[in-house]
Amino acid sequence: MRFGTDKGCRVVSGRWVSPFTGNVIQNSSEIDIDHVVPLAWAWERGASNWSDARRERFANDERNLWPVEASLNRSKGARGPNEWLPPSGACGYVARFYRLTRIYKLEARLEETDWIDAFIDECRS
Repeated sequence: MRFGTDKGCRVVSGRWVSPFTGNVIQNSSEIDIDHVVPLAWAWERGASNWSDARRERFANDERNLWPVEASLNRSKGARGPNEWLPPSGACGYVARFYRLTRIYKLEARLEETDWIDAFIDECRS
């Protein structure tokens, strides 16, 4: 990776593989860092009751951050997997999403939990 300054805060070039498509992205202006579990989604399912420190840990947890195509991240928005899936790698995406909700004890709605359970079962078969 090449950084914009010697402080290493802004990456200007590198090589990333998008888990949403498998595409190699080499231009930093073409990627966004996606929160696998969107912050707004988490807020509505329990994060609003967390301490500032816990919210910061969640927002910066590397397990919840993926470099993806900016256009796909923006099309996803704050939706969960029952409302949006990536064009490829959906099973891995949903499994990671589910794992993170368990780690952080987020309270998914019943229809979301049912959908995730069914989707993961389908991935296993």
